[in-house]
Amino acid sequence: MADALRIRLLREPEPPRSDGSPVRFGLQDRKGVMHDGLPRADGLRQFDFELIVAGDPDRGPPDFGGPFVSGSKGERFVYLSWQRLDGAGFMSRIKVRLKDIDWSLVRGAAGKALQADLRGAETGGGNRPVMWSVVDV
Repeated sequence: MADALRIRLLREPEPPRSDGSPVRFGLQDRKGVMHDGLPRADGLRQFDFELIVAGDPDRGPPDFGGPFVSGSKGERFVYLSWQRLDGAGFMSRIKVRLKDIDWSLVRGAAGKALQADLRGAETGGGNRPVMWSVVDV
């Protein structure tokens, strides 16, 4: 089974901790390219993208791929990042782990999207659970 799964991430654009550097906030792909997302009226930034879901529900949890996915099987994640505008790398990043997405969420999101509201999320986070909900798009 290999299907597309719509994902929506929500986050305020201000970094959790700042070193004073001017930054660009976005969804980071595996090549390090930043994708800005859409500003919303409530002040959040919205990132809509797709993951590729692979695996067999009878043989284990889903696995994820696509241009935004990093990490090894069973530990996949995507990055929301604050990239320094002077080219000196990333000031901060949030690892949004994907292993909290099980087959029931994948099935429930058919024709919809999975959303994670990351307001107030601290940097890092690869070991912190992510609460996903099914939303209409």
